[in-house]
Amino acid sequence: MAKKPNKEIRERYKRAINFGCVVCKKMGIWSEPQIHHLRVKTGMGLKSDKFIPLCYQHHMIEYHGNPKEFEKNYGLQEELYKWYIENDRD
Repeated sequence: MAKKPNKEIRERYKRAINFGCVVCKKMGIWSEPQIHHLRVKTGMGLKSDKFIPLCYQHHMIEYHGNPKEFEKNYGLQEELYKWYIENDRD
């Protein structure tokens, strides 16, 4: 059974949801996101503590549909995470 996110993580999720989809925001558009956990060096099925907000289209259809094509089109997950952290201002 998955562990419930603690208060700090829930606050980070709320902040990410308010930020909007990282890919859309880079294009000057706000769209309602979902939380996408980076799956870099985490092992099979494990979630990283790093995540980015992605809308349904960019998350479920494009990333989970074809991760290599997604990263070719929009950049590596780590690059998007860095951009998100640098631009997440109140």
